[in-house]
Amino acid sequence: MKTRATLILMALLAMPAFGADRGEAEVALAQAETALQAAAAADATRDAPVEMRAADDNLAAARGAFERRKWTDSAMNAEKAKADADLAAARSREKRASAATAEIEASVATLRRELGRGN
Repeated sequence: MKTRATLILMALLAMPAFGADRGEAEVALAQAETALQAAAAADATRDAPVEMRAADDNLAAARGAFERRKWTDSAMNAEKAKADADLAAARSREKRASAATAEIEASVATLRRELGRGN
């Protein structure tokens, strides 16, 4: 959560200096959509549902702003969506890594027990 709060704070601080045109908003939308697709492929919908919901919500807001020709709002919401999707993907990878580590540790414990029986 601290990482997300830091990202939001950075985005809010950058707001006054941030002005996007249509092209920048299109690029930000494309990057956000790609990040959401990558997160979904990493099973983030299952492993990090809160972050994926935030990413989906921000992407929807970005698309809505784009349709209203609010390029800066669109770009900023797209950046938030990308950050949330990246966080969701990272949490999903972390969960898989933790599960793999636990499985290896259980295997090592089993081997140690088996070796102890042989003596």
